[in-house]
Amino acid sequence: MLRLLILAIVVLQCTSVYAQPLREVRGVWLTTNGGMDWPAGRYDESSQKKLLVEMLDRLAEANFNMVLFQVQANGDVAWNSSLQPAMESLTGNGSRSLSYDVCRFVIDECHKRSMECHAWVVPFRIGSSRNAARYASNKVKHPLKSHRDLCVLYSGGYYLDPGLPEARKYLLKLYKELIEKYDFDGINLDYTRYPGDKFNDASSFKAYNPGKLSRDDWRRANINEFVAQLHDMAKKVRPGIRVGSAPIGTYKNVDKYKNATSYFSYQQDPCQWIESGHHDFIIPQMYWNEDFGFTPNMVTWVNNSCKHPVVVGLAPYKLVDSKWDVDVIIDQIEKTRRTDGVAGVCFFRAEHLLGNNPKIKRLYDALRKDVFNRPAHLPQFGSNKAPSPRNVKAEYSNGGYVITWDAPRNCDVRYYSVYLTDDKGVRIDQAPDDIVGFKVKGNSFNYRSSKKGLKFAVTAFDRDYSESDPVYVNRGKEKSKKHKSKSDSDNSDERVYVDYDFL
Repeated sequence: MLRLLILAIVVLQCTSVYAQPLREVRGVWLTTNGGMDWPAGRYDESSQKKLLVEMLDRLAEANFNMVLFQVQANGDVAWNSSLQPAMESLTGNGSRSLSYDVCRFVIDECHKRSMECHAWVVPFRIGSSRNAARYASNKVKHPLKSHRDLCVLYSGGYYLDPGLPEARKYLLKLYKELIEKYDFDGINLDYTRYPGDKFNDASSFKAYNPGKLSRDDWRRANINEFVAQLHDMAKKVRPGIRVGSAPIGTYKNVDKYKNATSYFSYQQDPCQWIESGHHDFIIPQMYWNEDFGFTPNMVTWVNNSCKHPVVVGLAPYKLVDSKWDVDVIIDQIEKTRRTDGVAGVCFFRAEHLLGNNPKIKRLYDALRKDVFNRPAHLPQFGSNKAPSPRNVKAEYSNGGYVITWDAPRNCDVRYYSVYLTDDKGVRIDQAPDDIVGFKVKGNSFNYRSSKKGLKFAVTAFDRDYSESDPVYVNRGKEKSKKHKSKSDSDNSDERVYVDYDFL
């Protein structure tokens, strides 16, 4: 079955070029660790803000719709916390706190561009002793200083021991502080695993293993418990937040390929997190080409994701590091679009989309001009149907239309879409060419045209990206009359027609 599905993907790859779905995650990790993506050595507020705005503008120009902003790196964070110090890469000095509200600024700027902003956290990794020493004079102590008894040295760096209940409790307190303070659209877990087989957790294994599980099963149980606790806390504090993670790119062993696995190598079981209801989506870090099984691994994730969205993590940095051709990345995007169960892609990282390397520039241009040249809604999360906008009107004057509406009742509207349509109506899931206003904020839209008698439809999107039935604006005699199209006998919309006026 797996071979047949892979063959189908390869065959379908040749059938169309850059067929773009209406719904697709187009994400990017924005790295603050070491200032690698941002703020890139800039330490004054105005320079940092200017650079971030420029980066987000370019991402918006290429129709990206999700930013995973790194708020935690190595026991340091991107907000003024009471539990971990502010990142030196943001302040310029490990003894300082942030001079402005970085997270608030990033969230607001993303939302201005109709991009979601997710908090990217790194729970257990806290860095080297040299890294911790940078914060020696900070009034907020680095966890290696404040919680040394919870830390284990492994391969030159320190990690909070996932087997210690107090370590998990400490992290949950930190993330509760974050989620209470900021309205991030999601929280994305990175390095939520054990760092390797030889991690020295003998004492916690002895003290906290009443069920006498094997070492690997016990480790997976510890990570599972942490993820479950974080999910439950996050949803209680902010019910609309989405919880996801970026696991190792291979779940379990795939025939012929010898990649390290999430499940066996690092005691990380993201599919259990989904199956237990503690995850909304996953972004496996699939940073290889077909020589290392890109497509078979992608299919394996889909087959184990319990019909939850899988977003594929891509590696544009390999255009430089491994001398990949730009077509490798484009080809991978096309394969994700032809694989049922894949909801989009996420790029590691922003510099490798926006940088000055000639191949990086070629990739960005290909995305902006061709692969992502149309905007996309994010996939729907949840099963509710958004209610339709009310009192939709259109007026024609001076070579254009002004379409207005009122917000639906009892709905937290994210934005609206406006369609140019005809007497046959519009299928909202199949009509990218008909959209003239894609993500409209507010309650009006201007459409320039010298042609009178045009017909429009307006839909509302709720916070979970459910799209309402369209409300049509035309010159029909049946004002505000619901009409069901015969052509849509199986999945028909409730179509509402209202008059518009010429001025």
